[in-house]
Amino acid sequence: MRLPDIEALRDRLRRRGGWLLLPWLCMLLGSTFPYFESTRNANERPRLLQGMAIVDEGSLAIDGPAARGLDPGPDVARSDVDQRLYPNKPPGTSLVAAAGYRIARALERDDHPLTLRTYTWWTRLLGGVLPTVLLCGWLWRRYAPRAGPAVTASAVVLYALATPAASYAHLLYGHQLAALLLAVGTGLLCDATAAGSGSGSGSGSGSGSGSGSGSGSGPTPSRSARRRAALGGALAGCAVAVEYGAVFAALPLAGLLVAVVRRPGGLALSLTGLLGASIPVALLGAYHRAVFGSPWSTGYHHVTNAEFAAKHGQGLLGLSWPRWEAFSTHWLSADGGLLWWAPPLVLAAYGLIQLATSPGPHRAEARVHLGLLLLYGVLVSSLSFDGGWRVGPRYLVVVLPSLVPGWVHALGQLRTNVLGMALLTALATYAACVNGLAANLWPHLDLTNVHQPVAEVLLPLWEHDLEPYGIARLVTGRSELSMVVVGSVLTVWLLLAAASQAGIRMALGLALGGGMGLLLVQATRLQEPHPRGARNLAYIETIYEPRPRRDDAQGSAVDGPSVVLVQELPRAVPAGAKPTRPRASSPTRRRARPSASHRDTAKPAPK
Repeated sequence: MRLPDIEALRDRLRRRGGWLLLPWLCMLLGSTFPYFESTRNANERPRLLQGMAIVDEGSLAIDGPAARGLDPGPDVARSDVDQRLYPNKPPGTSLVAAAGYRIARALERDDHPLTLRTYTWWTRLLGGVLPTVLLCGWLWRRYAPRAGPAVTASAVVLYALATPAASYAHLLYGHQLAALLLAVGTGLLCDATAAGSGSGSGSGSGSGSGSGSGSGSGPTPSRSARRRAALGGALAGCAVAVEYGAVFAALPLAGLLVAVVRRPGGLALSLTGLLGASIPVALLGAYHRAVFGSPWSTGYHHVTNAEFAAKHGQGLLGLSWPRWEAFSTHWLSADGGLLWWAPPLVLAAYGLIQLATSPGPHRAEARVHLGLLLLYGVLVSSLSFDGGWRVGPRYLVVVLPSLVPGWVHALGQLRTNVLGMALLTALATYAACVNGLAANLWPHLDLTNVHQPVAEVLLPLWEHDLEPYGIARLVTGRSELSMVVVGSVLTVWLLLAAASQAGIRMALGLALGGGMGLLLVQATRLQEPHPRGARNLAYIETIYEPRPRRDDAQGSAVDGPSVVLVQELPRAVPAGAKPTRPRASSPTRRRARPSASHRDTAKPAPK
C-alpha cells in the first residue's frame, strides 16, 4: 500500500487555500455600503449622471433629461463646442457606471423602483470592490510562486486592508480601477521584457527564456512576449482613460521599454508595447475632440468652478515645482499623510530598494515599481491642491500596488526576526484599524476642520453606534460593521502569524505588537482637536445614513430617503436650444410625478 506524501498534500493545500483569501476579502470590502445621499459626492455624482446619460440618451452630456434634475456638483466642465456640462474626469469610470445602471435597471421591480442609492451601490461594486479583489487575485498569482503563499497573502492583505485602498474600494472614484489596469499592465510589460532577456520575473509560466524563436537570442521576440507587451501597454493606456494622473506612469514604463531596445528583438518589443498603449490613448483623444474640441483639451481645461479653475491654472494643470508644504500634506501630516494612513509602507520601501539594487531576476521590475512610487511622491509634492474629500493622499492610490513586491521581499527576510515582526504587527494593526474605520464608516473625510480624523471623526462615530448600510443589515436588520472592522484586524494578525517563524517567542512578540497597534489607535486622541472639530462631527452625525432610531430599544435604524430614478424622461431638449434643468423625482420609495418641491437640494458641509 502506497502512503500519501504528507508534505506534498500540505503544500498543495496551502497553495490552493490562498484562493480562499479572495472571497474573504470580497466580503470584508464589499459587505458594507457607506452611503449618504445628502453629501452629494462631487467625484461620484458626475460619473453617475454620465452613466445614466449613456444608457438613457446615448449622450455623454450630464445636463440633459437623463440627469433627472440631480445637481452634478462642482467637478464638472462646460464644453466650448455645445455649451453643455460634462464630467471634468476621463470617461473610463463612467462606462463602468453605465454598466451598473443597466444591471440595476434590469433588476428593477414595480414594487421596488430604482433609486439613486441602489444605482450607486451597483456602480461602487463594479468600479471599486471588483477591481480591488481582481487586483488582489492577480498580485497573489504573480508573487506566490516566488515567496510562498503565507508571505504573499500577508503582503496582499496589507495592501487591501491596511492602506487607503480599502476606502477607495468603497467608492466610485476610479482610483482602484486605474490601479488594477496600471498594475497588471506594468507586470505584463515587465514579463515581456524579462522573457526577451531570459530572466524570469513573471508569475511562473512563460517568463523564462522560452522556447520560441527570438526569445532573448533571435532577431525577433517570441509571440508570447509580443502579446504580453501589447496587452500590457493597452492596459496601462486604459488607466489614463480612467484617471488622468496615470499618464505619468508612462515615464518609468518608457524607461523599461527603452532599456531593451538594444537587445536582439528589443526594438520590436518596445514598439509593440507602445502600439498597445496608443490605442486607448487615441480613443481618449477622440473623446476630448468630440466633447471639448481638441484631443489635447481635457475636462480640467474647462472646469466651471472658479476655485478649481484657479488651482488648475497654476503651472501645468496645477503642477509646479515640489514644495515642502505639499510634501508634508501628502506624506507627513496627521490628517492626510500616507505615513499616518499606511505606516507599513516603510518596510515595502526597504524591500523595493534592496531588490532594485541587488543583482537578480526581479531587479528591473523592482526598479519600475520604485520609480513609480518616487515619481508620484514628487508629483503630489508639486500639486497646488490637496485632493478635496479624501482618505490619505488619493493621488497616490494608483501606485499603491507597487508596495506589494517590496512587502513580499522584506517579509521573506523579516519572518524570523521577533522584534521586527512585532514592530510590523503594531504598525499593521494600527493601519488596519484606521483604514477599516474610514472605509466602512465615513470615507468622505473633509479635512478642512479636522486635525486628526481618527480621533475627531472615526472613533466618535464608532463609539456613538452609527452604522452604514450593508448586506447583513438588509437581511437580518443588524449591521456587520463590527464584524468587518474586527475581521480586518484579525485577518492581518492571522496572516502575519502564518508568515512568521513558529515559536513561543514569536507568538509573544506578535501578541505584543498587536496590543501596541491598538494603543496607537487610541493615542491619536492625544493630538489637540480642531476648534471646529465638534461642529464638523455634529454635521456628519446629522446627515448619517441610516438614521439611528433613538427610541427603539433594539437600536434599529431607518433608511434615509433616496431619489427615485423614474424611467420616463422629461421631453428632450430641441436641437440648438439651451439645455434647461429638468425636475427631480420624489425622494421616496414610490414613483411620483416630478415636482419643483422635490429638487436635489443637498448642501455642502460647513466650512
